[in-house]
Amino acid sequence: MQIFEVLVEWVYIHWVTITVILHFSLSLLASLHVLLFKENERTSLAWIGLVILSPVVGSLFYWLFGINRIKRLAQKKHPETLKQDFHLQDTPIKFHQLPKHWHSAIIAGHTIHPVNHVVNNSVEPLINGDSAYPSMIQSIHSAKSNILLSSYIFDYDSIGRQFIHALAEAHQRGVIVNVLLDRIGIGDSWHKTNRALKKLKVTTARFLPSDFITSIRFINLRNHRKILCVDGEVAYIGGMNISQKNLIKTAAKPIDDIQFKVTGRVIDQISQVFIEDWFFATGELIQFPRYNSHTQKQRSAQSVVARIIQDGPDEDHNKIRWTLINALVCAQKSVKIMTPYFIPDQTLMTSLHAAALRGVSIEIIVPEHSDIPFLDWVMEANFSRIIEHGIRIYKNKRPFDHSKIVIIDDIWSFIGSTNWDARSLEFNFEINLECFDTELNSKLTEFFTLKKQNADPVDAGEVNGLSIYKKLRNNLFRLFSPYL
Repeated sequence: MQIFEVLVEWVYIHWVTITVILHFSLSLLASLHVLLFKENERTSLAWIGLVILSPVVGSLFYWLFGINRIKRLAQKKHPETLKQDFHLQDTPIKFHQLPKHWHSAIIAGHTIHPVNHVVNNSVEPLINGDSAYPSMIQSIHSAKSNILLSSYIFDYDSIGRQFIHALAEAHQRGVIVNVLLDRIGIGDSWHKTNRALKKLKVTTARFLPSDFITSIRFINLRNHRKILCVDGEVAYIGGMNISQKNLIKTAAKPIDDIQFKVTGRVIDQISQVFIEDWFFATGELIQFPRYNSHTQKQRSAQSVVARIIQDGPDEDHNKIRWTLINALVCAQKSVKIMTPYFIPDQTLMTSLHAAALRGVSIEIIVPEHSDIPFLDWVMEANFSRIIEHGIRIYKNKRPFDHSKIVIIDDIWSFIGSTNWDARSLEFNFEINLECFDTELNSKLTEFFTLKKQNADPVDAGEVNGLSIYKKLRNNLFRLFSPYL
């Protein structure tokens, strides 16, 4: 007891010295980590400034939110079984009779992500949960052998319970069901949704796994992928979570969104992403049936050339960012972008401006009001820079639109879970489908045009007419855009 009292007294007397030493030590460690692992000079300088100028707090903030690179447990422990022949494949690049001016992009794309495009796929857009959920649930009801489901948000509401019951019924029929949920994204619904699934004997896992969740250094990393694969025959990907908010006709505060039903050989690539994620979260290597080719008559109706681009803080390159840059270089006529959060970094901004200077028509649709007010302020701060060189921005009126699509000319599209912001491009685990198909582009262009009819254009007068207060507020929050 006397020793404890002496220790307390010593700390009381020397607390300033202790604080200084602690601050110096933490700042030094954090700064060294920044210099070793951060690639962007401005981001590195900002982090070093924060850890030096904010005693202790700055360093703790960096360890909480600045670490965005981890080694994938799946590849580290079981590399030979996870490297399937459709992943990291060493096969000749195939151009599949695509336009010649895209050939260089395909070569570069194979360097960015060494997975070949595959033919004979179909991609069907499903608008909002009113169209997507019945189709997804019907596919679950039709499952014969395996179901893989990954979702960032899985609300325990009327729609969530429909999915839970459909998955449970499939399990009771003998179907192997694996459900992977992001622990942070699902939020308060985690306990109810997970408890309901486990009560019905459905196998679930959380991402990041428990030992990583308890390690707060990785709290800023999220699995933002939305995947449903059934029997190796049909898959669904996009940006749509599982929530009754996506029912436009009945939700109190509806969310517009788009999901995609996929068939064809590219399903093997989609299921492979889930298999790696599941192994990363659980250490279990699961088996999933490969896609079985149908008759030539059926294949003739599947014209989309496609491949999966997966990205995350565990990858060697920023694959999705480089895929976008690579495609923008090839744009000849038009670029159409829909995203709920448009906060591009300087590299993407420059690529857009370069395309606009070549005479490419660039149109961007963002929500008038997103679900995160301060992100609206950051987007607004960027408007003056974006509309340079004739880039057009439209603000879509309510309901909040969560759709994520990129359409280039009449041939290339990019669909999936990725937003145009630092969180998606740096921190999140994402999945997108790169497609070449004129018919799909026609459908997406029709969807884009319909959305534009419900949107107001942003003009220079509106941007320049903002009050001083709003300009200061917007630009203040823009400083934090690399971390949002």
